[in-house]
Amino acid sequence: MNPIFDTLNDRQCEAVKHTEGPLLITAGAGSGKTKVLTCRIAHLLELGVAPYRILAITFTNKAAKEMKERVTNLVGAQADSIWLSTFHSFCAKLLRFEVDGFHGYTRNFTIYDSSDQLVLVKDCLKKLNLDDKQFTPRSVLGTISSAKNVLMDAKAFAAKASDFYEQKVAD
Repeated sequence: MNPIFDTLNDRQCEAVKHTEGPLLITAGAGSGKTKVLTCRIAHLLELGVAPYRILAITFTNKAAKEMKERVTNLVGAQADSIWLSTFHSFCAKLLRFEVDGFHGYTRNFTIYDSSDQLVLVKDCLKKLNLDDKQFTPRSVLGTISSAKNVLMDAKAFAAKASDFYEQKVAD
């Protein structure tokens, strides 16, 4: 018997043995999702799948770290070549890898979290000499986010600005 399967129930074994195409595992907290994923990775490696062809994505840094530790305990150094990260980390790596195809962009971009964005908007309001009571940073961020959601860049937003508020947000 393969030691990878020793501690798994029937449904978990079924998920680990699934080797054709992607697999989505949804289950409640503490049900063994991480155990199944790490065992599946070990099983795929046993079957000869190259580590760099395996992608495992989690939502949190804590979960990614825990999964990486478990995979390392199961497979050793091969774990270093597996794409195992959070959604955000994976997307940032992918963007950096592919950025050369986008005119005007380089690998040296920075991704701002919500507090970074707030600081930047406050700084812009100050430089534009705008009252942050009339132009609250959160509402400015909301307006910018709405424009981004419809794929509108700054130039297009400025062209469609219909009132003083939108003109200043465009600035």
